[in-house]
Amino acid sequence: MLGIMLSVMFVLSSLERILPPLPFMPPSARIGLANVVVMYSVFFIGAKEAFALNILKAALITLSRGPISGALSLAGGLLSVCAVVVLVKVFGQKISMVMISVASAMAHNLGQLMVFAFIMGLSAALYYLPILMAISIFLGIITGITLNVILPVIKKGGY
Repeated sequence: MLGIMLSVMFVLSSLERILPPLPFMPPSARIGLANVVVMYSVFFIGAKEAFALNILKAALITLSRGPISGALSLAGGLLSVCAVVVLVKVFGQKISMVMISVASAMAHNLGQLMVFAFIMGLSAALYYLPILMAISIFLGIITGITLNVILPVIKKGGY
């Protein structure tokens, strides 16, 4: 099951790289559809497995796109899973998938921004912070809605 999840994450991540960016977004902004798999993993498989999936995905990205892309994926992915796990533990069923997705997207971008700050300097990263947080909210809503739409289909299929 984890192999399938990893494959889906990697394919979604790769597809996002070849699709043109949304017209009103910076070129580096991606929807983050692989995050749908991460959230599903936390909810239905387990937090440890979601962390493992992110580490393995970062390893694949390192091999296919290079060490900087791998570091960005790892930092963003691990913080993203942390956000999901904490929110689920604190709020349980009282928090919506969309809110979890937004927090996850924000954490993912913060993780990537930390790597960026290490490479390019803190001032460059701080300049990009408000833009990334605004994008995180918008794209987090999209991935949260996507998860809400596909969950009934997945549950119906018995996965």
